[in-house]
Amino acid sequence: MHRPPATPVARGRKGTLGLTSVLLVGALALAACGQSTPGGSGGSDVRRQTLIIAENEPPATFDPVQADNSTVDEVSIPAYDTLVKYGKGGVIAPAVATEWTFSKDGKTLDLTLRDDVTFHDGTKLTATDVKYTLDRIGKLQMGVASLLTAYDSAEVVDDTHLAIRLKQSYAPFLGALSRVYLLNSKLVQANAGSDDGRQWLAANGAGSGPYKLTGYTPNQEAKFTRHDGYWGGFTNQAKDVVIRYLPQAATQKTALSNGDVDIAMDIDPNDWAGLESGGYVVDKADTNVQLYVFFKMKDSPAADKALREAITYAYDYDQHQSAILKGAGKKAAGVLASTMACADPTVAQAGYDLDKAKSILDAAGLKNVTLTMSYLKATAEMEQAATLLQSDLAKIGVKVELSAVTYPQYVEMLKSNETTPDLGMIYGFPPYPDPDSVLHLQFNSKFINNGQNSGGYHNPKVDKLVEDAQKLTDEEARCALYKEAQQTIAADHPSINMSNPQYVTVHRKGLTGYAYDPAHHQTVDVYQVQVG
Repeated sequence: MHRPPATPVARGRKGTLGLTSVLLVGALALAACGQSTPGGSGGSDVRRQTLIIAENEPPATFDPVQADNSTVDEVSIPAYDTLVKYGKGGVIAPAVATEWTFSKDGKTLDLTLRDDVTFHDGTKLTATDVKYTLDRIGKLQMGVASLLTAYDSAEVVDDTHLAIRLKQSYAPFLGALSRVYLLNSKLVQANAGSDDGRQWLAANGAGSGPYKLTGYTPNQEAKFTRHDGYWGGFTNQAKDVVIRYLPQAATQKTALSNGDVDIAMDIDPNDWAGLESGGYVVDKADTNVQLYVFFKMKDSPAADKALREAITYAYDYDQHQSAILKGAGKKAAGVLASTMACADPTVAQAGYDLDKAKSILDAAGLKNVTLTMSYLKATAEMEQAATLLQSDLAKIGVKVELSAVTYPQYVEMLKSNETTPDLGMIYGFPPYPDPDSVLHLQFNSKFINNGQNSGGYHNPKVDKLVEDAQKLTDEEARCALYKEAQQTIAADHPSINMSNPQYVTVHRKGLTGYAYDPAHHQTVDVYQVQVG
C-alpha cells in the first residue's frame, strides 16, 4: 500500500486499505513516447494528447470503496464521480448533486441529482446507483466506511432525488461524501460474485467519471481513456491518461527530462532547483498533512506519560525542518496541522530541550528504557526522521530499535496491541479538510486495532468532545469543542507531532491547470489539467 519517494515531503499513503490483490486486466500497450522538450514540442500526436504521470506506488485495488487511501483515491478520481466536491477555499461545491438540504434535526439529507450523467457503458446514473453505492459501503464496513459511520439508509424518491437517513445529526457527513465514488449498480451487481463485487472491481471500472480504466499492468502502469459522454465536456484535456509507477526518484527525474512523463510526484529535493532553472515548474503547496510518531498507550514503556513527555522534548524539530524538509514545510504546531480549520494555536507543542527531557526522566525515575519503532521503508522524510529521533533519544538514555516496514505490514501490526510497536511513525492524511477527519479517525477509541488510531489512544473525554462536535451545525460551537479536544489530547502526549510538510510536484511547462488539492492529498485531478 505504501511505496514512498526520495522526496522528504508527505508521501506515505495513509488509510485503512485492506490487502486486496489486484488482478491483471491485461498487458497495457504503451503509447508511443517520442523524445520531447520540457515544453512538449516534440513527439507524436498520440504522445501530445496523452498525459503521463509518474507515481511511486501502485494501488492495491481499483475498488473505490478503499479510496480513503491515496493510491486508490488517485485512480478513482478520473474514473468516478462524487455527489459533492471541495472547491476553492475548502468550500463544498456541487458535482453530481446540484442541491442539498438537511432536515431541522440534521438526520435527513435530501439531494437533487443531475439528469445528464452517464456511466462509461452508456447507462444513466440515477438515485438508485447512489443508494446502492452507500449501502455497499455500509455493508462492507471498510475503507471509506470509517467516514460514514452515521449513515443509516437511503430512500429513492425518483431518478434525480433521494433522501439519506442518518443515525444521528452528523455535520461532517456532507464533506465525507466527497470520498464516495458512485458505482454503476447494475454492472457491479452483474459481477458481484460472493464478495459484493470486490474481486471484480479490484481490476475493473464501473464509473461515470471523465476517464475510463482501459488497462493495468501490475506495478507498471494504469491507463485511462476519455469518456466522450462525460457531462462536464472537454476542452484541452488529454485524450488518454497514463499513471506510470516509477518507485525511484532518479528514474522519475530521467523520465521527466526525456519527455516520457509530464508530471512527477517524487522528485528528489536536491533536484528541484536544477529542474526549475531548466524550464520545469516546481509546485510547492501547503497541506493539512502531518507527520506523527504515535506512542503505544498500553502494555509498553511508552504507557508512562512522563516518558512520552520527555521524548517530545528530546527531538530536534528545527533540524527536521531545515535538513530533512529542506524548507518545504514547517514544524508541527500541535495536534492538527496549522492549516486545518479549528486548529488551536494555543495548544502546547514541545520544542527541542534536552535538559528538560532529562529532568522529566529523572523525576520519574526512568532509566535504561528500550523502545521499538516502526516507520515506512524508503520514505525519505521518515527514514531521516527515524534516524534523527534514534540519535536524539540516545542522548537522554533511551534506546530505540528501528524497523522499516511496508504500509500493509504496519496495518497488520496495528490489528493487535501485542504487535503494535512502542513508537509508530506515520503520516496523517485527512481525507477531507475538516478537523473531524483527524480528531475522530486518529484519536477516537473506536478505531483502536481496527482503524487509524495507531497508538491505541483512549480518552473518553476526547471521544465525547469530538462526537458532540459532530452533531453541531454551528461552526463556532463545533470549533470550540474541537479546540478543547486538542488541548486534552496534547496534555496526554499520545504523539510526537513532527512536521507539517509541503507537497511538491514537478511538471513540464505548457501544461496548465494542475493544482494541489488538500481534499485529495497526493493525487492529480487529471480532468483539471490542460495538456497544451
